[in-house]
Amino acid sequence: MFGISKRRLLALLVAGLFVLGAGCAGLGASEGGSNATATDETTAAATEAATTEHASSTEQSAESGSHDDGHDHSHDAEETSTSTPTSAADADGTDATATGKMTVVVAADELDLPSRDESGDGFDMANDPHTWVAESNVTLAESLSRVGVDAQANSLTIDGETYDESTNGTDIYYRVNGEEVDPTTVTLEDGDQVWVTVETADMNAAVPGNYIDNEQQHVHGGMTVTVDGEEVDFSRSKYQSNDRHFHFEGGEGEYWHAHSSNITLDYALDSLNGVNVTEDSITFNGTTYDSSESDTTIAIEVDDERVQPSEYFLKDGDDVQITIERTED
Repeated sequence: MFGISKRRLLALLVAGLFVLGAGCAGLGASEGGSNATATDETTAAATEAATTEHASSTEQSAESGSHDDGHDHSHDAEETSTSTPTSAADADGTDATATGKMTVVVAADELDLPSRDESGDGFDMANDPHTWVAESNVTLAESLSRVGVDAQANSLTIDGETYDESTNGTDIYYRVNGEEVDPTTVTLEDGDQVWVTVETADMNAAVPGNYIDNEQQHVHGGMTVTVDGEEVDFSRSKYQSNDRHFHFEGGEGEYWHAHSSNITLDYALDSLNGVNVTEDSITFNGTTYDSSESDTTIAIEVDDERVQPSEYFLKDGDDVQITIERTED
């Protein structure tokens, strides 16, 4: 977990960009997302910080010859928030309201959280699919209980059915701002982006799944692909904004964006111009590298663990690393 001051500072910087109205507009993202209302003082500070950050980003893009559309998530530190922050307490010392975003996906089906909201006890869902509102000192597990989900570190129960990681093929991910957390101990803070994902061996996931608007919430992380010792530059225009559900954008090539919970790694790679993935091979710009050949090795990892691209669904904060090498005879 992050230090509180660092998370709030990063949340403040990112919030200003939402105040400026930036974000994935070029890919058909609709308007109408909901942002939290901050105090005048906090909003002013966020806007000032965002203006400085936006100006710096624009200068860097100009130097590289790329266009920056202002869509930023403070990727230099993944432990970030993207909702306008409020103060931790009111002037009289009472707890203030915090707000953020939340998506819960069980066996590839996204829960309709507002319809499941039991209300009260310090946590509510707002009148849109992903926005939560809570008093301070509410744990993630407590908040999930308000929508009928019993969340434990290694299990999740919903509507009488329990999913446990001890079951072969079942994986449960609780992530806040891209970081794995224990739902029973982590406390929600203003601006937190929450993703809860349950995957099972027999789930039937439609890929790429339902589009989630940038104004609501989306998944993002890092990607590094090295082919014969040379790192692929995803900031090049040929790799930018090719697909509505998965893309690099704004002339930036280190961090990807996914607008659905059902994006497999092979879908993500196949969406890129000149890239194609099969079970045993990867093609880059007309050259196919086949792992079945003795002179070729392909390592595909997410967070330092080997994955099968067709079976792995990208999650918020994932760091993808792909290394392809072909030895010379």
